[in-house]
Amino acid sequence: MVFVEQGGSTMGEEPAGVELLLTFFLMAAIPTVVGGAVILSLVGLTMWATAPLRRRRRANSEDGRVPSGGSCEY
Repeated sequence: MVFVEQGGSTMGEEPAGVELLLTFFLMAAIPTVVGGAVILSLVGLTMWATAPLRRRRRANSEDGRVPSGGSCEY
């Protein structure tokens, strides 16, 4: 049986402090960006979906009428 001798270390060298910080930053940035995009999309879709309702309420309040569900008392 022939054994092949391997030169050098089989393990990679440990990352430096800057490399660790960069890795942690990237690991934190990806969920932050994706989560932020999801939240902004949901807020935008909500604003878009409720725009007709807001327009209707604004038009009713400008006519001097009380919007449905509201009251005249302050």
